[in-house]
Amino acid sequence: MMRGVVRALIALWALVLAALVGPAAVAQPTQGSSPEIRLLNAGRGPREQLRLAPTVGASEHAVMTLRMRFEQSGISQASISLPIRATVVETLQVSTPTGDLHTTYSYPSFEVLEGKDLTDAQREAVQQALTGFNGLSGELTVTTRNEYVDGSLDLPPDLDPRISQFLGQLRDQARELTVPLPAEAVGQGARWRATTQLTLNGIQVRDVFEYQLKRRVGTTLDLDVRGRETASRQTVDTPQGATLRVKDFKTTFRGTTTLDLTRLAPIRAGGRGRGSQTFEVRVGGESGELRQTLAADVSVTRA
Repeated sequence: MMRGVVRALIALWALVLAALVGPAAVAQPTQGSSPEIRLLNAGRGPREQLRLAPTVGASEHAVMTLRMRFEQSGISQASISLPIRATVVETLQVSTPTGDLHTTYSYPSFEVLEGKDLTDAQREAVQQALTGFNGLSGELTVTTRNEYVDGSLDLPPDLDPRISQFLGQLRDQARELTVPLPAEAVGQGARWRATTQLTLNGIQVRDVFEYQLKRRVGTTLDLDVRGRETASRQTVDTPQGATLRVKDFKTTFRGTTTLDLTRLAPIRAGGRGRGSQTFEVRVGGESGELRQTLAADVSVTRA
């Protein structure tokens, strides 16, 4: 779940920054492949397979809180501290004949929290951008190992075109809202790795998350989570007409999450991410360097 939360919040971060500093300044999430899962250590016995088993009709409410600081320097200057809280509702509609789990989800509300470094103008811009998210809904089908099968996102026809652009890209991000479980039976101390190849605004990115089962009590799992997202040196053309040469691109994440295999939402989760990117940007005959850093603290609790 934490891997999915990070990906969803990165998408939200991109939308918010587009409202504040312009869409050309930030990477926009696009399509990613299904994760490749590799068991690194089966852990101590007794070992059991980890499989989701929620009750059909069960509904979960979760609250995600993001506190982040974004800084941009070089050819474009920006410095923003932003706290956001989002409510998510997920309901298991049916278990298919093949055993897959079909759920619906919605975002009833987004709220900009108090922040000492956020000006009134920035707060208003963020709240306006988040208006398009209120009531957003979709569907998601996963296997009992939390492997992505299919998903959709319902977009209102009268959405602001800027917001619709970002939300449309989230259709292909539904697979990132799931954390696949290993196929093998595992016990306490088990470790596995999920590797995904992503494209962020044309940039080829490698996303690697590792999980360790620290403790299991019945159906409750305590997991340690570590993630790393990197991109090699490459050159891409953006939809805004600029050419980006990637000089440095790295984001790291570390956190914990507690899951109940009989429930849809985590019992609790939290973590901290740090990222930095450096690009050489060329527009027409002019070029310059753009540097970005991001620090984010994320928490998820049941409402």
